[in-house]
Amino acid sequence: MKVKYEKVQTKATPFGGLYVISELLDQLSFHQLFAQVFKKLRKVRYYEPSQNVSLLIAMLIAGGERLSDVERFADDQTVCDLFDLPSIPVDTSLRDDMQLIGQRDAARAELLLQLNETLFDKLELRSITIDIDGTALPVDGKQEKAEKGYCPVEQGSRCFQSIKAVCDTTETIIAEKTMSGDSHCANGIIDFIKPWLDRLSKNLGHIKLRLDAGFYSDALMKLLESYPNVSYEISVPQHQWLKDKVRRLNYRSYYHSQRQYASWAYGEGLEGAFRYYYVERSAKEPGAQLELFDSDQFIYRVVISNRERRPNVIFDSYNKRARVEKHIEELKNQYAPGKLISGCFEVTKAFCWLSYLTFMLIGMLRHIAFRRKMKRYRLKRLRFILFSAIGWFVEHARKRIFKIGVTRIGPYQFDALMQRIWAW
Repeated sequence: MKVKYEKVQTKATPFGGLYVISELLDQLSFHQLFAQVFKKLRKVRYYEPSQNVSLLIAMLIAGGERLSDVERFADDQTVCDLFDLPSIPVDTSLRDDMQLIGQRDAARAELLLQLNETLFDKLELRSITIDIDGTALPVDGKQEKAEKGYCPVEQGSRCFQSIKAVCDTTETIIAEKTMSGDSHCANGIIDFIKPWLDRLSKNLGHIKLRLDAGFYSDALMKLLESYPNVSYEISVPQHQWLKDKVRRLNYRSYYHSQRQYASWAYGEGLEGAFRYYYVERSAKEPGAQLELFDSDQFIYRVVISNRERRPNVIFDSYNKRARVEKHIEELKNQYAPGKLISGCFEVTKAFCWLSYLTFMLIGMLRHIAFRRKMKRYRLKRLRFILFSAIGWFVEHARKRIFKIGVTRIGPYQFDALMQRIWAW
């Protein structure tokens, strides 16, 4: 039996699920917040800068990886109506706005921080854990400040260096910074941390920071020790004195674990405060030799902290830092940092910030609106079940209504999701 069909012409969009993002931005008063933070960015003729930013956020969520991908909305008047745009601006206009945004380092940081503070207040959080890590964004071509540096993915490639502070409690980006490819991520780490830590430490009961060995320094630890409600867990580089020390310690295991632990303390912190060194050792596989002249049968890991805990508790906490690697992988593969690039470094910085801002908004959705399994879904999955839905506007009885086909999550779940957003 053949199926008969009928063609109907109407202004519809395959990205109807972006309605969720448009409503979230409206509930957050995003345009007012943007104008408050960035002040007068430029003289407005046709498009507000915040409208262009919201359109680029929609483009990333819809799967765009290049600035030119905004053209997929060119013949889609429905998306324009969702984000209050008279039409889709050309990519050169968007790039001009990105260049102006890229010149406002403090304003970009402030917008991310204010969104996080809003979320913390909403969730009534008193304690958070922050992971700080850097990553290389390899690029092709001769973009400004894309230099050859430490790039583990593509050795010897030109790249940018990106450092970010990720709140593990809420899965949101607290702060970010994009640097030249030949810069080490630990360069300027104190200037990166201090502004937002000053703010957050006043409003939260406890903040824990986790960092890898690349950030280890006495100056950083003294900064963190100057805050009474801040603790840290930092991996320690394996200097020769440390290798000799850990081999002479007495170890014990906890709960019949195959790993063994030890610890000691030195009064070398701020004003003579104690710093606690925690060691975990595990047996090498038979026949394994990781160093040429190393005859020891164990592998050692050392973490330093300003809080006294049992060693196995410290390592259980520090091992959870691995989640930040999953966030970095998701950012690279699904939010396009390192792909949205430009010959102008200011534009590149703004594009990277845009990717992290989008990650921030999806993180807020997880806590505001998503429940059960949806809280675990990454952006790739959310595109399929939520954001790729047919939507169109109808006018009836002097009312304009947006109709959306929500077949993959169900109408009741979608209604509940929207009610939670509107209750913000």
